[in-house]
Amino acid sequence: MTGTGERVTWAAYALLGVLVAAFAVSTVPGVRQQPGFLVHVDGWLQGTAYVVCALVAGLVAWRSRESRRLWALVAVAIALRALGFVLFLTHVRRQVPVPYPSVADAAWLAMAVVLLLALLLLVRWQVPRLSTTLALDGLMAACATAGAAISILFVALDGLLHRQMATRVLATNLAYPVLDTALLVLLAGVLTALRWRPTRSVLVLSVGVLGFAVGDATFLYVVTTGSYHPGTWLASLSMVSTALMAVAGGVQNRVLRDDVEQPPPRLGVPIAFALVSLAVLAYASFVEVPVSGVALSVAALLVAMARAVLTLVGDRAVASAALDLSREELLRFRALVEDSQDFIGMAELDGRIVYLNPGGRELVGLAPDVDIGTVRIPDLLSEAAYQHFVEEVRPNVRRLGAWQSESTLLDLRGGPPIPVASSTFLVRPVREGGQPVLATVQRDITRRVVDQQALQHLADARQDLLRRLVQAQEDERASIAQDVHDDSVQALAAVDLRLGLLRRQLEEREPDLLDSVDSTLVAVTEATRRLRTLLFDLESPAQAADLATALTEAATYVFDESGERWRITGDRTVDLPTPSRVTAYRVAKEALVNVRRHAGAQQVEIHLGRDGEDVVVTVLDDGAGIRAEDLVDQAGHLGLASMRDRTAIAGGRVEVSVRPEGGTRVRFWVPGGTTVPVTTSTE
Repeated sequence: MTGTGERVTWAAYALLGVLVAAFAVSTVPGVRQQPGFLVHVDGWLQGTAYVVCALVAGLVAWRSRESRRLWALVAVAIALRALGFVLFLTHVRRQVPVPYPSVADAAWLAMAVVLLLALLLLVRWQVPRLSTTLALDGLMAACATAGAAISILFVALDGLLHRQMATRVLATNLAYPVLDTALLVLLAGVLTALRWRPTRSVLVLSVGVLGFAVGDATFLYVVTTGSYHPGTWLASLSMVSTALMAVAGGVQNRVLRDDVEQPPPRLGVPIAFALVSLAVLAYASFVEVPVSGVALSVAALLVAMARAVLTLVGDRAVASAALDLSREELLRFRALVEDSQDFIGMAELDGRIVYLNPGGRELVGLAPDVDIGTVRIPDLLSEAAYQHFVEEVRPNVRRLGAWQSESTLLDLRGGPPIPVASSTFLVRPVREGGQPVLATVQRDITRRVVDQQALQHLADARQDLLRRLVQAQEDERASIAQDVHDDSVQALAAVDLRLGLLRRQLEEREPDLLDSVDSTLVAVTEATRRLRTLLFDLESPAQAADLATALTEAATYVFDESGERWRITGDRTVDLPTPSRVTAYRVAKEALVNVRRHAGAQQVEIHLGRDGEDVVVTVLDDGAGIRAEDLVDQAGHLGLASMRDRTAIAGGRVEVSVRPEGGTRVRFWVPGGTTVPVTTSTE
């Protein structure tokens, strides 16, 4: 239904545009072959255009969602206009003599009354939010418009009043200019109430009403002076104005709302109406003008003066309030700066200090009676801090406008330098032609520096403890490995050798015992292999090699016989101090062993990277993936618990998760990353 209604409306717009354009062209001088009333043009074409105007206005009112009452009144007014023209064309014009006033006049006058109601509705919508200034502007606009209209139409009205005519004829002739003047007065009031910023729909409606009233008043003038001819520009003006009023509601783009903040009224429009009133008074000094026109113009000027006085008083009040607010804000800002314990100061670019708050004086030990104008920036900074100021802070403040850094202030009482966090910025000159100054806010961070030093001491102590712990573990592992190698492995090697000799002897003497000897040889060989595996687990290549090389050796050993394809990716230059490197090596090796034992993977990736100061090692596989219950520490399952414990001791953490594409991801962070040149291949 909505689509059909929209198509019908656009079709009506197109038809109306064609009819109005055709009629307007017909009124261009030289187009008509003969002057006078042409039935097919001034009658049927013009009448059809008015009827289509009424239809379009009705469609617009029907389809309007907001301000429907307004556009319904406009549609009724245009329908009365069309009705009057149709009655004149089909009935009144054919009567002999032509009656005056007629039913057509009644319809046309009723149209002006309905338009007045529509404008009154617009004024009513604006009344709740009218300020005193806007009300005075509206009254001035109404008085100035009425005075100008009466003065301009006086010649025509005077001619009508001096003619011998029936009372009903005179009343009808006077009703037209009176209603036209009322329309202009109300229109000026509406536009003033809207601060002369109407919506597009109201703007189009206003142009249509203005054109209609001006055309109607001009028609009265030419009829009175006997210079009227049908088919002129006046007919085109009336037609175009009616068409604009008909389509105005269709271009509505927003609703008149009370909750929208409006800008203050402008002075240009009141000044313009005041000038119009002055022009009327000047005109009245040369030409006879009715007293009402002069009185309305004088009233408009009086309202303009009242408006000017009100504006001056209001502006003075606003300025006074703004000054009070600025003064209060200045006092608050001064209290904020004066009561602050931070170092807040200002200095010229050449280093001369022009202001230092009491908190800053207290911080550096500067006595209250010392003239701050005699103090310069180098007097308050340590030598290194001043060098930093000259080489970094001041150039960056000039280039960027602001700079933040850490520095040290001198303690003029003889104490140690005071560490501060500094924010320095450029302040624009307060007077034209003045020079900008440097402003700084500096906060004492002595406590923070002490805490940081304590934390660093704890970190160093933890690192030293980790180093000793790892070294003790590795020494113990090395001792066990040495004992296993020198004792158990050598003993098993001797047993293996003697069993070999025994087997050769039994081949000749007791072949029935060979099966027992072979099974014993297999057991001894497997025991030897397990002991050699234990030796690899006990020994750590990470003590002598970098992290990437150590992980390469671990992956080669773990996957040597299992068949998984592996690779090392990422930044192979990352490394760690020896204790942390050994921890990272053993955690990664545990993850690789878990992949070989439980994952059933085909591809394994070991990725090396950085996260700030941490080294990040990630082990990825495409196997079965870890189960949720396996992520919880369980008795007898020490793999994940051992990995978490090792990384926690080193100050890091471990994350184990299932990969979205399948498999498991083990990622752990170890702090204290360094860099080494690495040329080892990835396999």
